Amino acid sequence: MMEKQGRLDDAGDNRWAELQELFVSEARDKEADVLFLGDDHMALLEQSLIYRENLAPLHCLCFGAFGDKISNLSWRLENNILEGLDPKVIVVSIGNSDFDLTEEQMLEALKNVAETIRKQKPLAKLYFMKLLPSGRRPNKRRELVTRINENLEKVLKGTNGQIESHYMFDYVHLTQEAETC
Repeated sequence: MMEKQGRLDDAGDNRWAELQELFVSEARDKEADVLFLGDDHMALLEQSLIYRENLAPLHCLCFGAFGDKISNLSWRLENNILEGLDPKVIVVSIGNSDFDLTEEQMLEALKNVAETIRKQKPLAKLYFMKLLPSGRRPNKRRELVTRINENLEKVLKGTNGQIESHYMFDYVHLTQEAETC
């Protein structure tokens, strides 16, 4: 199992820890129907015109940190980043900086992130973005990303194999919530 870890700042100015404090503070002070979590892609999304004009007004929060790895997001999840929030939807983009992991390690780590989020926010709909290819030409990293993306849904979908009562109240019939999914 991958160790959950905070990040040391190369600049030595504690910016990563301060960003975590900002995320926790925003989680306590704001409402979010949609929460975006993850790495560079989420950090860049928050800076985009599309986000500011179309998503932010819809009660969205975006907690993306440049360079975050799966282990960093796992640490954030264990250190109050979701506390005080009750999002209806959580969207995760993580793993794009984990060049050092094998396919199996990456899939297991992503599964652990999903399980942690589901444990903390069981009613939220959870979506994982697939990893983006990198490099102008085909390369080993792209091949790895392709294999991970091919297996991601299988690994994440229904990780505990149980039907949730908020989707089927008697495990036979759909709830109103499930009908709107």
